[in-house]
Amino acid sequence: MKKKFSCICCLFLLFRGFAVFGENFNLWGSGETFKVNPVTDGILFGSGILLSGGDLLLDNVLGVNEAVYDSSVIWSKEDINPFDRKFLHQYNKKIDKISDAMLLGSLLTPAVFAATDKGEWATIAVMYAETLLISNGIKELTKLCVNRARPYMYFDPSTYPEKDVKDGDFLNSFPSGHSTMTFAAATFTTYVFCKYFSESNWKYAVAAGTYSLAVGTAILRVAGGNHFATDVITGAVLGSAVGFLVPWIHTFGTNEKLQMAIAPQTISFKINL
Repeated sequence: MKKKFSCICCLFLLFRGFAVFGENFNLWGSGETFKVNPVTDGILFGSGILLSGGDLLLDNVLGVNEAVYDSSVIWSKEDINPFDRKFLHQYNKKIDKISDAMLLGSLLTPAVFAATDKGEWATIAVMYAETLLISNGIKELTKLCVNRARPYMYFDPSTYPEKDVKDGDFLNSFPSGHSTMTFAAATFTTYVFCKYFSESNWKYAVAAGTYSLAVGTAILRVAGGNHFATDVITGAVLGSAVGFLVPWIHTFGTNEKLQMAIAPQTISFKINL
């Protein structure tokens, strides 16, 4: 997932690149629907950098809680809770690759915002980058603290994905990173689209499409032996929460809300003579 994280950063830079053209381009949008400001976004973006960067430092540089495979350890299915045991599967490389492709597709769903005014693109890009950075950081730090063996470790060692076991990824089951990121993207895209195009019937198609990718990815992560059901459920909740909260925070102080707050109120009454 750390390689995918680099792709996410490149995607953010690409969106920011849109800011160089457009005669009447407003760097931070119109402020009607979402508003970006130095204080709020300094905190959010800084938190995302701190979380994701902290994980890279602790894991890749300092090697904190580094997992080392021990072939003498026997993983018993009896140690798995009854709920997760019902959905236990051994590793399937083909399903694993398909879920990776669906993750990428999910991360690209904000491309629908090409339909918005160019002046809004930078605002959307900032919010999306914050969403991905925070989601990525939280789930990676959680993985670092919670060493849970992946489902495929409870099967024949000959079926293990050799590279993942060698890299220590076999103990990074909780929570599901794919589910976290896909649900963050799905919730972000759906919520932001509905805010910009509240009257459009396309919002139903956007919601159905983005969440289908997210749910499909979660199912494949379980079917491919990479995660337990509780891993993907936790990832879905985590991703959805961040995907909603980040853009929601940007609705405070918008022109629309300010106008509603200061709009004069008229009171009508009837006098009977």
